[in-house]
Amino acid sequence: MAIQVIVQQAGPLPITATFEAPGDDPMYLEVNGSVWSQETDAIIGIGIDLDGNEVGWAQIFSNGNATHRTVIPAYIPIQLSEGQHTLTLFLYTGETTSDSNDFYT
Repeated sequence: MAIQVIVQQAGPLPITATFEAPGDDPMYLEVNGSVWSQETDAIIGIGIDLDGNEVGWAQIFSNGNATHRTVIPAYIPIQLSEGQHTLTLFLYTGETTSDSNDFYT
């Protein structure tokens, strides 16, 4: 199975990237990264938008505040048409924050 890296950069979110789908076979979209919150006891995460549709999220529960947390990686089954598509990673909850110290793939 071929692997295509779509995003590999520091934040802050949102991050938008365009990419070429290699075909129309079923595939998985994997999202990893870190986020943080100024709140305690909060669900924080990365929202995943593909071609204008929210398709999933990668999240974690954060007990403490002001600490960058790595989200649990998300593996999202997708099937695209061959050609150009747009991926956007965004702040998933109102408690989520990201900055240049967070990195996304």
